[in-house]
Amino acid sequence: MMRYDADGDGNLGLQEVYGIVEDHLKDKNNIGALRKVIAGLTCFVVILALSNLGTSIASAILLKDMAADTTTSELKLLNSDVMGTQSSAETFEAAEMDVDTRRARRELVVESLTANPFGEHAHRRLAKNGDKCKGKQCDSDIAFDVNVMKQEDVMKIKSKCDLGRVVNLRRYFPGGSADTSNLCKTGTEIVIKEKKTEPRKMKGKGKSKNRIRFEMNVLNEGKSTSFDCDGAKCFISGTNLLQQHGQPCNIQHGSDDCEADLVCIQDVDEPTSGKCLSSWHSATWYVNWEDHKCVQDCDGGPNCGGHASNWHEKFS
Repeated sequence: MMRYDADGDGNLGLQEVYGIVEDHLKDKNNIGALRKVIAGLTCFVVILALSNLGTSIASAILLKDMAADTTTSELKLLNSDVMGTQSSAETFEAAEMDVDTRRARRELVVESLTANPFGEHAHRRLAKNGDKCKGKQCDSDIAFDVNVMKQEDVMKIKSKCDLGRVVNLRRYFPGGSADTSNLCKTGTEIVIKEKKTEPRKMKGKGKSKNRIRFEMNVLNEGKSTSFDCDGAKCFISGTNLLQQHGQPCNIQHGSDDCEADLVCIQDVDEPTSGKCLSSWHSATWYVNWEDHKCVQDCDGGPNCGGHASNWHEKFS
């Protein structure tokens, strides 16, 4: 009370009593405000606890109806509906064939096609052109083998593709460039055609073991990848592996790495590698008005001036 005795006479005057009452009212108001804050925080804690309880109950109910498939990395309901998928692409590398193997495979393909010109063959891209073919299969371009893989790796690819996994195929070209193509994913169609097995003698035992030989065709978004397996290795070809304009290629393969109407031309920046470019032999001509000369609508050739724009007048 001494702090309220302003004049120090030991008595509290009217003004000093008024100060005591005023401070008391202020403290009372502060206590009321604190009570409101405490009540609000208590309500918030209760709501948060109820929310956590509801989330836990909902999670428990969902977990009872779900199961994790470790093979496909999918969360599935008990009725087999997929709730979610977590997967990462797996990449397999295809090796380059040596010169002798490549030549032998090419001769084998040509010999097979010559023996049966219009028959079903893994290396022929067949097409039906309606009335032009009158319902028959029309002969088209030949897709020669471009790479090789171990058959055990191809079997792994088949297993993963059957499960709907994302599988890529990576190839390397001279000069250090690489290209990765998507081989399969969910919805990819795979066709297996078995071949006659050939006995293979085991060293030192005199017994034989059958070699599993087959052809596998993987159809993904309209593009195919064919594997011709002989029991130990699988030789790869198909439209999925054909390089587009400006993509790398191996000049030792001729134009086997490139799409139709493209040729593998030596890269001016990297002499050991090539690029798939338009053939300048059949390219049309146009006038390059900046240089005031006639050039061809192509890249890489001696008369090529790059691709013509739509405003250029072309001459054949």
